[in-house]
Amino acid sequence: MAEKLKKESYTVTARKWRPKSFEDVSSQEIITKTLQNAIKTGKISHAYLFSGPRGVGKTTVARLLSKSLNCLKKKPGEEPCNECESCEEINNDNRNHPDVFEIDGASNRNIEDVRELKEKVKYGPIRSKFKIFIIDEVHMLTGASFNALLKTLEEPPPYVVFIFATTSPEKVPLTILGRCQKFDFKRLTIDEIKSRLKHIAKEEKVKIDDESLFFIAKKGDGSMRDAQGLFDMSASYCDGNITFEKLKSFFNLAESDVYFNITDFIRSKNGSGLLSYFDELMNKGYDMQTFLDGLTEHFRNLLVCGSTGSAELILESENVKQKYTDYISKFSQIEIINSLKLILQTEYTFKYSSNQRTLLEALLIELIKFTDTRDLSEIIEELKELKSGRGGSYTSKSSTSSSSAASASQSSVPVNSGVKINYRSSISEDAASDSGNGSIAPAPKIVKDVPVVDLSTAGDLNGHWLSIKDQIKTERKWVYSIIKDTTFEQDEKMNFLIRVDDSTYELIDGYRDYLSGKISKYFGENLSVNLIKSSEFISSTTFKETSADDGNTPPKEADNFDKLRSILINDFNAKEVRK
Repeated sequence: MAEKLKKESYTVTARKWRPKSFEDVSSQEIITKTLQNAIKTGKISHAYLFSGPRGVGKTTVARLLSKSLNCLKKKPGEEPCNECESCEEINNDNRNHPDVFEIDGASNRNIEDVRELKEKVKYGPIRSKFKIFIIDEVHMLTGASFNALLKTLEEPPPYVVFIFATTSPEKVPLTILGRCQKFDFKRLTIDEIKSRLKHIAKEEKVKIDDESLFFIAKKGDGSMRDAQGLFDMSASYCDGNITFEKLKSFFNLAESDVYFNITDFIRSKNGSGLLSYFDELMNKGYDMQTFLDGLTEHFRNLLVCGSTGSAELILESENVKQKYTDYISKFSQIEIINSLKLILQTEYTFKYSSNQRTLLEALLIELIKFTDTRDLSEIIEELKELKSGRGGSYTSKSSTSSSSAASASQSSVPVNSGVKINYRSSISEDAASDSGNGSIAPAPKIVKDVPVVDLSTAGDLNGHWLSIKDQIKTERKWVYSIIKDTTFEQDEKMNFLIRVDDSTYELIDGYRDYLSGKISKYFGENLSVNLIKSSEFISSTTFKETSADDGNTPPKEADNFDKLRSILINDFNAKEVRK
């Protein structure tokens, strides 16, 4: 009966195709070569530490080392024979081997377990050359357990070999690390996983296309064991004929075309179409976390492709790489960088959000705004060309930008905030005098709205802030508890700032959108509010200080705003009026 069950039992790919020789181990050639040479020359350490990500072969290599040390008839190259009694017992998960012990560090972590291990160390091997102790996830041992193991590890009997495996070597005490030979296992590449899976599929008579192989290898994230687990699932679902079309429905994938369509909507500023398209994806059952991860990777690929001019560094299939190559010119680098920063910021708050779909919809609409992002150096250069009379092609663009900037500035300041902004037209004096003598006046050098800012009553902001905090106190006491000592300020550029203690900055930053919403609702305007640490200094440079030097050059330490303001004032006769 037992033999019948053994024949009918199914073994998962990760166990069935576990490497049985050093030659079969993928991607760890340096480590396997070092161990083989040590066995050949007899230079065997009393303790080894294998560290690295999950599923890259740490326990497998530990077993191969155990088999090679105790093999009764080794093959050339110090490979285990896999035929003798010792090798067969180790291949059978060490169930019956009297001299090789596999210990789980997570469930045998207490000092009593270490004392029991020390008792076993006292006695020599029963029928093998070495007595070997493999401790998996050794970092899970307690501090007292490590201390109890120290003396044995420092001066073990000549027949004892310890092999420690861990995914977190930083948690292992330095006193233990210093007594071991350390080997760092690396993540497997997509090509290495693909090659192994292709060989397994051939031997198992499972049909699989290249795109499916690439997807499974990529989703394995550097772990052969994870990739083999996905291969088993895929083979079961597809009934031995794995195709990418079937995998897309099985894993509920958003294929690459989805993200290209998303960025097309963003580029064309089609907010209505973008939200409708996103709604269709959600109705199909797409996972929102998977969608956000895919969007992050998509913009990362755009950044890499745009920065390098090629798609060689992108981990995608060849046809998808070609799409990215053709897509390079649609976004500027600054637009991609700012968009990627916004997506990463959303990722940080996504898992804590109680309404994740709304958060993603707001993200997509906000990404549309970044398609008009321009570098300040370009704007300054255009302004200089306008002044010199060489910027004819920029005139309409600049005037449009000016009016947009004016309207944006008006909408960013609340009516009842105590800050008044007025605008007046400024035309060069030459143009005004020419128009008064009856002759046809030439076009003025620049016609724009010049802000006239009154900051005299800005000190009332904290009074408003107290009222807003009272509202927050009734809604979210936890948020109030961390912002109750903050102050509401406004710098000379009319930016609204919440000054917070350095120690609570990261905590309050998670509620930035909520606070901006409360402030905008209070003032009846859509406001953008930033956080500033108590230790940071807000520049108080005024126009008088700026013009104190030579009238043309802004201070050396002036920021980009001061540079732009200086150009407007000195080169285009803009005026700043304070009451």
